[in-house]
Amino acid sequence: MANKEEKFVELVHRVKACKRCPRMTDSARVLGAGCGSLDAKVMFIGEAPGRLGADASELPFHGDKSGHNFESLLEQVGLSRYDAFVTNAVLCNPKDENGNNATPSSTEIANCAQFLKEQLELVDAPVVVTLGAVALRATALVTAHALTLKESVRKAHPWAGRQLIPAYHPGQRAMVHRSFANQLADYQFVAEAVRRGVGPGRRKLSAKQSRASQTVGAAARVLLEESGELSYFALHKLLFMAEVRHLEATSQRLTEGYFVRQKDGPYCVELHASRLAALIPGCFTRTVGRHLLVSLGQEDLLAKASLVGTLSEVGRRTLSEVAAKYGPLPAGKLKTAIYLTTPMRELLRKEKVLRMNLFNSAVLPAP
Repeated sequence: MANKEEKFVELVHRVKACKRCPRMTDSARVLGAGCGSLDAKVMFIGEAPGRLGADASELPFHGDKSGHNFESLLEQVGLSRYDAFVTNAVLCNPKDENGNNATPSSTEIANCAQFLKEQLELVDAPVVVTLGAVALRATALVTAHALTLKESVRKAHPWAGRQLIPAYHPGQRAMVHRSFANQLADYQFVAEAVRRGVGPGRRKLSAKQSRASQTVGAAARVLLEESGELSYFALHKLLFMAEVRHLEATSQRLTEGYFVRQKDGPYCVELHASRLAALIPGCFTRTVGRHLLVSLGQEDLLAKASLVGTLSEVGRRTLSEVAAKYGPLPAGKLKTAIYLTTPMRELLRKEKVLRMNLFNSAVLPAP
């Protein structure tokens, strides 16, 4: 694994230094720890980082509408980012003359083909899913095939010693040609293909709604009930601290959320600002200066009742203790406390050994 990580770090450095495509000079090179596990059982390949999503966050398929759709599809078939490696055929955002997202040219796709080939070889996932026609064409540059999106969607095709499953892009434009319901069926097919390849040591994937958002929402609600109004920053940090405390006490995760390392500390992917109202029924947000504040409004008994049983008694007690101890801390001291936890110290040590920041890498083990 160490050798694989070293090879990946070297690949990332080469991608960061690449200047083959003139119009992408100012775009982020979206390849790094945030793509997922190098031992993933499924690799998703999109078209290119979105201007409002990965080009800003460097976390593939997160932060924009395509990312929300992608994460929702994963959740509803029992997959998560812990199970996957997520990348793009083109690793930088191609913009048109107005600065909007544009389709990568054939030359730009070809320029990135070697990088895609190296990712496929390093991760060596038994299932590869292309999201859209551009990604499908890009895989043909790595190992030739004659597949088309329209004729090959939701089918597993033997390819380069793997299963290649073409699917539509989760963006809104693609939904016109293939509805969310049809795409959900595509992802159920993918989950079943991954499940068939899961060995006895890995958790079984479920075709039912993932509990990730439900458990994260329930835990966040408890923190707000205990603390009152919290900054968006503090909500993420308190939830992470509760995860760490619960893991230390029980050897089990508190929620099924996906936590990644960002510059200001751990961030829970499910708790994206645009999804708070859906995750935490009855919550309200307001902006004061540059800070987003989150609180609960009038008591929503039905919403609260729906959370009964989602968290264990031990879990609720951990959340209450964390809210009482760390909730009143100013942002600076809260951040210091977070960086002193074992998972963050281990990640910082790993960054030092690899000589590379691991922004957007998973901080906690899979639930």
